[in-house]
Amino acid sequence: MTTKRFLKKEFVEVETYHPVSLGKGDWIQLECISYKDNQGIQRKWERCVRRKERASTIDAVDIHAILLTPEPELLLVVQYRPAIESYCIEFPSGLIDANDEDPIISAQRELKEETGYDVPTSEFDLIKTPVAYEPGLSNSCCYIAKVTIDTSKLSAPPIQSLDADEWSLQTISLPLDNLLDNILQLQKLHYGKLIIDSRVHALASGLAYSTIYNK
Repeated sequence: MTTKRFLKKEFVEVETYHPVSLGKGDWIQLECISYKDNQGIQRKWERCVRRKERASTIDAVDIHAILLTPEPELLLVVQYRPAIESYCIEFPSGLIDANDEDPIISAQRELKEETGYDVPTSEFDLIKTPVAYEPGLSNSCCYIAKVTIDTSKLSAPPIQSLDADEWSLQTISLPLDNLLDNILQLQKLHYGKLIIDSRVHALASGLAYSTIYNK
């Protein structure tokens, strides 16, 4: 039996105005957007926006890949992120190409390039619900693509195909069982050099909570 739960307050229609550019780089730009709150008071907010060929509310696709080895493991990547001046453990992910007819094509390509696993698009399950990356800072959103890979059926070991700026990217798979502990132990081993992506931490924490409260 499921119980429907609703927010106590209805959403207020918010009126926004055309954003004003505060500066541009090669890949991103800074904007100031104006809006009116529930009291009709005009407010301003600065945000970071990706520069792209065509207008789209979805920038990228994150890939939740489970490896059957035979125990299920979560496939992750570790790479150096200049913005945080540190290495980060995160989901395989990539921008949705403007020429891709379906985000699943982007997911398939990025998974193959970053991890070497070449999976048919038919095996991906695309969750076409926008997920915000950093809603207090940016309007950037992504989709989630899920896939399960039976490693016993692989005909050859996976080989990455990385771009020059992905020089630091490496893969790691961690058991779903006690995932949070495994990630924290990995971070401890590389203390000061490895930061956990918040989405990875949220998934691992959710699994940990489920084992505690679903007994």
